Amino acid sequence: MKKTKKIFSWIFKGLILFYILLLCFPHLLFENKLDYKNFSVYYHHNDINTEELKLVLDKSENLLKKSELFRKGTSQDIFICNEYSEFAFFALLSRKAFAVNYPISQNIFISKSSVSQNYTVRNGKENNKRTLSGVIAHETVHSLLENKLGLLKYKLLPSWKNEGYCDFIANESSLNKQKGVKEFCMDTENTDIPSFKYFKYRMITEYLFEDRKVTLEKFLNEGFDLENVNDNLRRKYCTL
Repeated sequence: MKKTKKIFSWIFKGLILFYILLLCFPHLLFENKLDYKNFSVYYHHNDINTEELKLVLDKSENLLKKSELFRKGTSQDIFICNEYSEFAFFALLSRKAFAVNYPISQNIFISKSSVSQNYTVRNGKENNKRTLSGVIAHETVHSLLENKLGLLKYKLLPSWKNEGYCDFIANESSLNKQKGVKEFCMDTENTDIPSFKYFKYRMITEYLFEDRKVTLEKFLNEGFDLENVNDNLRRKYCTL
């Protein structure tokens, strides 16, 4: 009995190790690859038009240029999944997301996407569509932040700064701006809805950079009175 348990324990540990290796080195599971500018994109569909994919990446790069973290020559690996099930395999804890970026390896896995129409869809009923170029920009900013701060400081960065800055650079959120502002001004309790949280994080970040003119260094390293920021946002967006 003990021997059987030990065998199953080793098998289980072996499967975990194998899965981690797949997350770190998934390249062989994708048939096609495009190297373009700062990006290496891996995908399955042979019918993907590489010129259309380059146009998407051009849009992503133009968004990334808004950040002083962006440097030409740095490489970002991107893996575009065919189906929700494939994405769920690579993103077990983020199955409903548009994409996931794993620290250290910095491999980006993206949910079902249309390159020709430049969109990505997540496995959810609402707020389930974003531009593919925006998703690539958002996830790449996670890599840039990790490179800037180091792994430990990056992991300790508050979510509102981390996700807010990524959506600020991507210049979009999954929640429509008009709807998001309306819900914010109604003071609706949506704290558990990721799309609203990300939208609010982006609002805060946009306000700090564009209204208060904070520097990136200050944004990353200093604290802010978020209650005061929210009051200012209400005065900006919610007054009749």
